[in-house]
Amino acid sequence: MLLSRTLWRSYFVKYQTSNMESFVSLTISDIQAGDVLLCYSHMTAGEDTAGETGYSHAAIALRDGQVLEASNSGVKVVSAKRLLDDYDHIAVLREYDTSELWDETRLNSLHEFAAQNINKGFNQTGLMRYHSRKEGYQNDQMKRIREHFEGTAPAVASDRGVYFCSELVTAAFIHVGIILPSSAVVFTPETFSPSDVAKDKAFGFFCGYVKSTQSYVIPEGDFFKHHI
Repeated sequence: MLLSRTLWRSYFVKYQTSNMESFVSLTISDIQAGDVLLCYSHMTAGEDTAGETGYSHAAIALRDGQVLEASNSGVKVVSAKRLLDDYDHIAVLREYDTSELWDETRLNSLHEFAAQNINKGFNQTGLMRYHSRKEGYQNDQMKRIREHFEGTAPAVASDRGVYFCSELVTAAFIHVGIILPSSAVVFTPETFSPSDVAKDKAFGFFCGYVKSTQSYVIPEGDFFKHHI
């Protein structure tokens, strides 16, 4: 898998350099179940929740054009089109071989996760405490890894009472088994922002933009135009 990821990344870098716009132009119908959707709006790009990438919201695609997200109104399933209505564009993250990673078993597990969590509340407190929690987890990361392999660390739960957006996406990856228990010690849902998701290839590789209108132009400084 590591070799395949390396080859995929090399191919994408070469293709992006020669023909960026044609490669990354996607439509709503191109979104596949398991894709991670990072949402950008010029209205929120400078806010603290958008971090250094400018992406302020994260969601995950389900089957049949539906999307699982946690917003201010709580955890819900909406159409991908409805999600795009609130943003200027969406950056799509996808594994190089979606059918291998997101097989029927994992997709069924993802839908079970969605059904279990619909109508749960939004984790506003967790979102506000994100930075301090992340710093604390980074400071004792080696201790938690050691405790995990010693069998003394508690398991990282994917099932929570409330979620903020990227916390929900990270928890979904733990629930379906893409992020294994040993990795979940590091991929703790409450310490992942949309920008963290954007930068970590565990959530997939950037494969294109879905724009709100045909005439909309992706900002020149967009994170994914300069970071793959």
